[in-house]
Amino acid sequence: MIYCTQCGSQLVAGLRFCTRCGAEVASGAQPDSSQGSPQTTGPISQQYATTSPHQTTEVVPQQQTAEIKKKGSYMPAVLAVLVVVALIAGLGIGGLVYAGYKVKQKATALLNNAKPDAASPSAQKPDGPGKDQQEQSAAKPSDDSGGLLEGLSKVLGDKINGSEDDDGDPVQPVNDATPVEPCATAPLSSQAAAKIPLQPGTVITTAWGIKYGDVENRVKIDSTSPTSFVEDMATEEYKDDNNHDWKPTDYKDTVCNDDLASSNTYVTVTALHMPHLFHGVTRLRLSDKSFQEIKSTGQLDLRYLDILQLQEGVKPTYEGGVLSRVEPQDIAYSMIVNDQPVTLPAIHLTGIMKSVGKDPNPKKYRPSHSEAEIYVIDDPANPLVLLWKLKDSLFHGGKFRVEVVKIEYKVPNPINLVEKQLAEQKRAITYGIYFDFNKDTIKPESDPVLKQIVQALKDHPDWKLTVNGHTDNIGGDAYNLDLSKRRAAAVKRVLVSRFHISPDRLSTNGYGASGPIDTNDTLEGRARNRRVELTRE
Repeated sequence: MIYCTQCGSQLVAGLRFCTRCGAEVASGAQPDSSQGSPQTTGPISQQYATTSPHQTTEVVPQQQTAEIKKKGSYMPAVLAVLVVVALIAGLGIGGLVYAGYKVKQKATALLNNAKPDAASPSAQKPDGPGKDQQEQSAAKPSDDSGGLLEGLSKVLGDKINGSEDDDGDPVQPVNDATPVEPCATAPLSSQAAAKIPLQPGTVITTAWGIKYGDVENRVKIDSTSPTSFVEDMATEEYKDDNNHDWKPTDYKDTVCNDDLASSNTYVTVTALHMPHLFHGVTRLRLSDKSFQEIKSTGQLDLRYLDILQLQEGVKPTYEGGVLSRVEPQDIAYSMIVNDQPVTLPAIHLTGIMKSVGKDPNPKKYRPSHSEAEIYVIDDPANPLVLLWKLKDSLFHGGKFRVEVVKIEYKVPNPINLVEKQLAEQKRAITYGIYFDFNKDTIKPESDPVLKQIVQALKDHPDWKLTVNGHTDNIGGDAYNLDLSKRRAAAVKRVLVSRFHISPDRLSTNGYGASGPIDTNDTLEGRARNRRVELTRE
């Protein structure tokens, strides 16, 4: 077939004109492809399709388009997997950070409960000689995720290694508002023949050995009754193991007479919100039963009560063990009694103590083998504890000890020892003038000795005295020299202002630590070196 080149209509064979448009039939008209012609007169396949008036887009062959579609079908799945992985990683990191935050927050809460705020007057540190577990900072939770993750890593590592701390055993806290049964009526053994009588007015000065120095406590017997005795414990200002300053404190505690007869538990510590009557314990001395146990068996089954302090009160914690006599006989124990050096007959025992019963402390703060040592006056009327020591790295760097360094008690018709020494030796040594910690402020407990000095000057109007101050070696030579001079001047000042002694009868000097009369290597030796000496012209 032949078609018109103008309108494309089929031409009638033999005619020279198109029957439709009238155009002359060209001699080169194209035959139909169905007749085997290698060319066509119809439109050929386009290679470009217009997508905009100014831009063309390549038309992709159908096979290639299918391949691209096939490949593109994987992309959403891949992207989805990547998104899921990213979400899981993000949640994991977030979970670790949150877990670390919660762990640290819990630890902070525990530490804040276990340690009072030093700035709060209602949350004072335990007064007097407690073992005082290692302190830790109670910082607020940090926003540093790196630090949290590091802390969490340590916690998780502890879990893996099996060394995770627990929260301690469940122990009910108690405080000074907890109801306590009053002491039952029970007789106190007669103190008439006691070497150191437990009677009103007796003052027992103890030195409490901590990591960086000595802290003095003055325990005065406030009263005795048919049911109990009351002690007043005053602790001077001091610096703790972390070099933190603590203000002076003063608390009164009651001890039942029936516990003095039979208890096997000893305690030295007190605190603001601690119950000031604990049944089943003794203070200052052992019970009659414990003393007889030593005398009959040479051993002592003893418990020691300490406290874990919280904001709302305290939790009791105990150590126990059997102590045995070291020497079969008494030893001579040096002591200052009524301002004079003396020796007292003492029983010496040692042994191992460890945590007993329920312990509210985490496991790493529980002692397992504290080396214990005790010296007790060999006196059935009042077996006073002269030294109580626990050597364990958990407690004040292994330096925990409570040692009696001075004892004063009232005697009928007392002798003016200051006057006697000045008259016989022209020199008197006194340990009964008390000062605030590292200060020249004279405490009221100094009045008995001050009055002896005044009486000696009144009895001998021609005497002129020099007041000499001496210290131990803690604090450095220059500091101690200045402190000793200021303390000597303070003694003169109070004698002149309060007791009206003429100032020209008194002169002062200070020697710091340069004139020791005992070693500075021991707590008791340092206590003897802290003194005031008087010399007369």
